[in-house]
Amino acid sequence: PVSEAIRRLIIKRASAAVIKNQAMTEGMKTLRVVGIEKALEGVTSLEEVWRVTAEDH
Repeated sequence: PVSEAIRRLIIKRASAAVIKNQAMTEGMKTLRVVGIEKALEGVTSLEEVWRVTAEDH
């Protein structure tokens, strides 16, 4: 689901960076962060995480 705050940002045509920052404030984790968590659990390797994810900005 899209929160009301993010919905308003989309309507205002906010930048992707602004929307991403709001989503992260609301608890979203990036794919890279989730991948690192999985690597720590032994589900995947850090090398695989680096290979398939873009650097978080």
